[in-house]
This record gives sequence, C-alpha cells and structure tokens, in this order.
Amino acid sequence: MNTAHAQVTGNVDRVYTDKARYGPGNTVQIKAQLTNHGGTSWSGTAALAISHLETSVYTASQSVTLASGATTTITFSWTAPATDFQGYFVKIDCGAFGTGTTAIDVSSDFAKYPRYGYLSVFPSSETSTQSTAKVDQLAQDYHLNALQYYDWMWRHDTLFKRTGGTVDATWQDLFNRTISWSTIQNQVAATHNQNMAAMAYAMVYAAREGYSTYGISPTWGIYSDTAHASQMNVDFGNGSTYLWMFDPANTSWQTYIQNQYKDAVNTAGFDGIHVDQMGQRNNVYNYGGSSIDLSARFSPFLNAAKTALTSNNASKNKLAFNIVDGSVGGWAANDVSKNANTDFNYSEIWYNSNSYGQLKNYIDSLRANSGGKAVVLAGYMDYAENIGPRYEAESATKVGVTTNTNHAGYSGTGFVDQFDAVGDSVTFSVSAPEQGHYSLVFAYGNNIGSMATRNIYVDGTLVQSIGFYNQPNWNAWASDAWLQVDLTAGTHTVKVAYDAANAGAINLDSLTLGTFDDASVRLADAMMAASGATHIELGDDNQMLPHEYYPNRSKSMRSLLVNAMKDHYSFITAYENLLFDSDVINNDSGNQFVSIAGQTLSGDGTGNTIWTINKRTPDYDIVHLLNLKGNDNQWRNSATAPTTLSSLATKVYVGPNESVSHVYVASPDIGGGLTSELSFTTGSDASGNYISFTVPSLQYWDMIYVKRTFTVPSGNQYEAESAIKTGVSTNTNHSGYTGSGFVDGFSGGSGKGVSFLVKAVTDDDYSLRFRYANGGSAAARDVYVDGAYAGTVQFPATANWDTWADGELTAHLKPGIHSIVIWESATSPGAINLDRLNVDKTYIWQFDRQITTVPAGYRITVRNGEFGWLHWGVNGWTGVTDTPMWSNGSTDASHSFENSIGPFTSGTTVNFTYLWDDNGNGIMETGTDRWEGTNFSITVS
Repeated sequence: MNTAHAQVTGNVDRVYTDKARYGPGNTVQIKAQLTNHGGTSWSGTAALAISHLETSVYTASQSVTLASGATTTITFSWTAPATDFQGYFVKIDCGAFGTGTTAIDVSSDFAKYPRYGYLSVFPSSETSTQSTAKVDQLAQDYHLNALQYYDWMWRHDTLFKRTGGTVDATWQDLFNRTISWSTIQNQVAATHNQNMAAMAYAMVYAAREGYSTYGISPTWGIYSDTAHASQMNVDFGNGSTYLWMFDPANTSWQTYIQNQYKDAVNTAGFDGIHVDQMGQRNNVYNYGGSSIDLSARFSPFLNAAKTALTSNNASKNKLAFNIVDGSVGGWAANDVSKNANTDFNYSEIWYNSNSYGQLKNYIDSLRANSGGKAVVLAGYMDYAENIGPRYEAESATKVGVTTNTNHAGYSGTGFVDQFDAVGDSVTFSVSAPEQGHYSLVFAYGNNIGSMATRNIYVDGTLVQSIGFYNQPNWNAWASDAWLQVDLTAGTHTVKVAYDAANAGAINLDSLTLGTFDDASVRLADAMMAASGATHIELGDDNQMLPHEYYPNRSKSMRSLLVNAMKDHYSFITAYENLLFDSDVINNDSGNQFVSIAGQTLSGDGTGNTIWTINKRTPDYDIVHLLNLKGNDNQWRNSATAPTTLSSLATKVYVGPNESVSHVYVASPDIGGGLTSELSFTTGSDASGNYISFTVPSLQYWDMIYVKRTFTVPSGNQYEAESAIKTGVSTNTNHSGYTGSGFVDGFSGGSGKGVSFLVKAVTDDDYSLRFRYANGGSAAARDVYVDGAYAGTVQFPATANWDTWADGELTAHLKPGIHSIVIWESATSPGAINLDRLNVDKTYIWQFDRQITTVPAGYRITVRNGEFGWLHWGVNGWTGVTDTPMWSNGSTDASHSFENSIGPFTSGTTVNFTYLWDDNGNGIMETGTDRWEGTNFSITVS
C-alpha cells in the first residue's frame, strides 16, 4: 500500500482529523504526526490555523520537543461553529521543522457535499482492525463522507443469505466471490465511527436466475415482445448467470424489492440505498403486452422507495440512483433529476458526454433540474487504455515457446507464439519504482473457443491463476487479463506459466504495470469540481476505479497521484462553499469575462487552451483556470502533464455595479490549497471595466475568488454602454438614449454581444426588456442567462434609428448575481442599437396556468403558442391597447410566443383577450383575424 502523504513538508508526516464530517457544535480533533528526521533533538512550536475561505476563525499552538529519530502525534481540539454546511482549511505550521494541511467539513448531512467512495471486497480473512484501517484511510486521507458498498449482497433479489432465519456467515456473490457477513458488519461499524454514510448497492429492477423460488412472479417482468415470451435480461455469458429485469412501476415488484431495501437497512445498519440500473432499453413491454416507456418509470419507483425507507427509519433513508450514460436531455436524465426524490444526483458517464464542455453542460443541467442538488459522477479514467511501463513478451525469458509476427496489432517487435503446453513459460523482469500496489496486465490473443488459464508467479512464488478470454480471432488482442500484487521497490520477476492445472493456447504480447495517468485524472477531477460535481473514484485499499466492475484493479495509483488526490480532496472540502453551494451560480460560458496576456482562453474546454469557468455567489466572483495547454478536449483519456505557467497577467471584467475589495487565489497544486491574496488594480477599456492582477502560477487548476459588493441601479436599469462588450462599440449619434450612450455596431456577424451582470433580490420570474432602435429590417438576438440559452428576442423595425422600443424575454432568476448575455449568432438577422436592459419582476399567464391575481408593481407576461395580439385594457376595458406577442425561441410549441405589460398599481383590474393572426400576414384585421372568444381578467393586489 502506498503510504506517502501530501500537504506536508519537512518533518510533518501527515495532518488529519478524527472524523470525515462533523455536525455544528461538534468537537473536532486535528492530529499531526511528526517525525524528527534530523540528527539532533528539536524543540519548537506547532501552530494551528483554521480559516473559512480567506477569514481566520481559530488559532492555537503547542510546544513540542522531539528527540532525533522519534515520532509523535499531537492533537488539537476545536469546537465547530454553529453554522451548518461550512468548509474549513487547516494548517499546522512548525516553522522550519515542517508544515501540513488538511480540511474540515461541518455539515449535518453528507448529501449536501457528497464525497463518495466505495468498498467492494468483503473477505472472511479481513479482521475488524483491518476493516477499521481501510475505512479510516479513506476518511483521513481523502475526507470521503459516504461509501457505496458495491456487490455486497447474495442475490440482487434476496440481499441476505439466511439459514433458519439467521444470516449466513458467508455467501457467494454473482461472480462466485466469497462475501463475509462479519466483514460487512465491521466495515459498516468503521464507516459510522468516521461519521460517514454506508450506502447499500442494489438494483432497481433485477432478479437472479431462479427468481420464482423467492416469490417473484414473471408477471412483474418487462419483455422485448408483446407476448411476454422474451423477458429482458443481462446474460453473463456462462450459460447459468442472468439478471432478469422487472417493471419498476409494477406495484408488486415495488413492494417486494422495497422490503429487500428495508432489510438491508434494518439488518446491516446501512444508511440508505444506492440504486443501480443497466442503461437504456427501448421497445419494452409489460407482461400484458402494453408498450412502456422505461425511462419514465424510475422516478415513481424511487419516490415510492423513498417513502418506504422513510417510514421504515427516517434517519436511514438516503437514496441515490444511477442515471446511466448521462448527457444533457439524455435517456431518463431529465425525468429523474427533476422528479425523483433522491438525496443527490448520481450518474455514470459513458460516451454521450465525452468532451470537457459536454460534461460540464451535463453537470449544469442536473443541478438546474434539481434545484441545486449535489452531483456525483462515476467516470472511469483511462478506460480500456493499457498504459504504464510495458515489458514485451518477445524480449522476456522464454521456455518452450517461440516468437512470431503473423498476427497484426501486437506491440514491440512481435509476440510469443506456441504457448500451448505444460511446462511452457514466459518470465519478465520488471522494475518497481516504489513500494506499493502494482497491476500486472497481460496483452494476449486467444481464439481457441474457450478461456485459457495460466499460473502467475512473482519472485518465484505462485500468486494465482488468471483467465485469458476467447477473442473473435487471433488478430484481436485483449488486455483484460490482470492481477494486482504488492511489490517492494526494485527488480522483480513475473512468470506466466502453463502448469498442469492450466489449459488452452494463447499468444502473449506484453506485460504492463497498469497505471493511472496522473494528468488525465487531475484535469478531470479539477473540471468536475470547478463545474460543481464530485467524482466517485477512490475505494478500499487505496484503489482508484478503472472499470465499471468496482473490484477490478487493472490499474494502480503511484504515490504522486495518491498525493495529488489527497490535495484535491482536502481542497474541495475546504472550499466546498465556493464549489458546490446552491447559490454558486454559473456565469456565461463564453470567454468575454477573462483575458490573460499571451494566452489563448476558452469558455468551453477547447483543447490546448486555458479553460475559464466563471461562477458567482452573493459575495464573490469566481474564476477557475484549468490548464489544458498541450491536451485535447477529451476528459476520460490519458493526457500530457501541462507545463506550469507563471506570472499570468490577468484581467477579469466586472460590471459597473460591482465594487471589488479583495482578490484571492487558491489551488490544490500550491501549498496544500492555502488561500493567498493578490494585489490588483482597476481600469476600463473598449470591453468594459476590469480588475487586473498577476496569477503567480498555474499548473492544473487555480481558483480565483473576488470579494465584491453589488449596488442595484435605480429602477433595475442596466445601461448597455457600461456593460461588458464583445465586438461592439458605443455611440451617441442618435437621440433619445438613456445613460451616457448606447451600443453600436451590433451587426455584421456572429461573436458579438453585450454581457450584463444583474442582481435578483427575490426568487421570481423577471421580464428582461432590451431597449433598442432598429431603422432597418427586423432583427433577433439570442439571450443566455447564467450561460444557458434562455430564448431569442425579436427586434421589429422601428420608425428610424432615433426611435426606441423594447424587445423582451422572460426568465426565472434566483436571488443573487446573474449574467444576462445578448448575443449575435451566425443566424441572427438584422442590426440593432442597444440602449439598456430593464429587469422587472413579472407573473406569467399561460392557457395552462391562468393566474387571476398579481402583486402590485409586477408586470404580467403572457405566453401562448401562436402569433397574435394581446388585446387589453384596465378597469372595465379602459385605455385599450393591442400588444403583439413575438416568438421567443422556445421549443415548447405551447409557449413559444410572449410579451409583457405593466406594471400596475394595487386595485387595478386588467382585462384582456387575444386576436389571432390566422392568415399569418402580421396585420391586425379585426374583421378577418380570429378573436379568442373569452375575456380574461387579473386583479392587482
């Protein structure tokens, strides 16, 4: 096991806390292990400093005397503040003797900031002490606060194996692994001792072969035909092991499997259920032959399960569900993230979100759909890549075999052939750079029609037999034959032997010490955290997930990556409030807010750029810098370690209503994540107002957070000439504008826009009214709110360029600072001058949501599905006005036209109806166009 520790220097071996998570007011113990590596005794002071973001919250110190060669552990106690859901950075400073850092999470519920790991092996040989050490390492080194117990059960439909009502001491799982009941109990106890949650893995709809023996009816199943002849299943290829699938909406199945979930909680003490599925299934039928939409049946199942778990034990009712192969609008993603009563969003990512930008957009969609609920992603790094130090079989020591080149696709200069008889062997000499876990991965060919086996010896000792699976042909090379061993630093022999108990012929190409690629993992983890998600990747015995089958250990971490992960997890714990809080709001995904001298930036994770991810909270502007220089835009695959960049002259553009007081930078790559303050200046240029500062260095990920206040302008009116401008200019050559001018040159091609930063005080719908002039043909521009497309605003021609009108769109804003970007795309027609943006509270009237009252001071937005005019007046149809309803760019055909009127004073009655332009000529013709036929009214209170 790798034992190196990050976040430490000198004689400080490690700094850690006694729990993974604390409730408000709990006692926190911070421990530092010190070893005097010097030749003389040392006496000095260990100083503790705890901070929340940039603010110091606690300091203490201890005097320490340590003889040469001696080791001691010192302990500080701190009472966590009463404020819930806060992260804290911890540093212990012993001066020249050494320093160390860690983090503290004060949260009453792990699901607010789930740092999810896993346990996947439950052997009888594991002692209680070993279980405790395994779990403690995950808590102390990585701050994991919840563990998924993967494949712990006996059967997917009957979780515990019992004899005479008593849980058996052991059972065999789906893949014939021995599972120890006492080990599960020990691991759950250790998990709870660290104030971590234990989540029991289970399936939403799966039962093993022979399920009818356990009281399960095939009438509950789902089928691929209308005659229920072919029940859907997962075939594990051995002719005997299957997972048969059942209808999540079938109430009998729900009752059955919910009882299994409750059994897991009541018997083993699990804190909730992690519900899995097998991904998209189309053309699905129930037993009665009715076609069903499987994707829409998970949320009702989960809501029923949540109710059942809560009724059973409200303190152990946590629920998560795997949205498989998630992407924006992907299969089941919207329904589950919007409607399922899960405690956090969980999604396994395959190949629908391959790029950094796609994955960030998916994270954004999950958080938006669920009202800011936390996101955990299962993404298997360097998946199916055979990477690490490689040793060619043709260059190894060979007995009874030959070499050949007659099958394409091998590595090196050839491969070992005729490896087909007892006594044949290939022995590799490998070099282990450090003590630790090593994954021995063999690349091979096999087309004998069945699995071949070989015994593996390390340094002359038999370790185990492994299988080499049959492939389509001899040109198909596989690298899925592996085992993991512990090696000391130095040279070792690995022998692949055909012994008497083995069978089958193989071609052997190479041995790889399967290793995770540091750069890809660190970049992917950085982008997930900066985007507001965490990554399930770390588990028992200091393992990282290379594969969807969690016990797979075909890749191992080296100490540099282990240490980087410790830094990363301390960082995301300490700064959880700037990363994951629900009031952390996306800025626009363009690159108009940041510039760095001499560097190419992107707002979408384009390869070979510095990717800027911009966020905002009520108190901070946040700019994440991710160094993709020298890499492509694919997050999963192996990467190149980016060159560290230094002294980056940076401008961050701010709105005219922002007042900046401090600029800070923190990075998991520097000083264990300690915040540093940066000096800054202010200025303005053609793009707008900015702050300017120098970022000392960027290796993988820097987080800049800017302390500021925001002053809402009079009347919620934001002048375009003072906003952040991209590709446009300002002018004063047409009368009637407000402020000091207007935006000009807003035409002629894509990539032009105006970015407003606005503040919403209340959680409301808002009418975004853009005052414009258009002396030419009709124009349109796209609008993005917090980086998400909100709609398209129409700008009909005005009488001339000195005549101003309003084009508008309605959007929902939560309290806080938001970016409103009006943008010219490649298909945006026409030209406009833009004067200002008014942001006004509004109520929305739709035919499917007919409101009858609004508060005084609010506007009224009307939405419908076709073009026409809102024919309206007040207090008995006085002051009748006809207001056109313009296309808003919505894909919802029932709500694709809108406009607003108002605001109105208390006591007003607004009367209205509609005149529909059925002939589509855009002209009001009261004798020809169709009246709605119903008069509506809204009372202003």
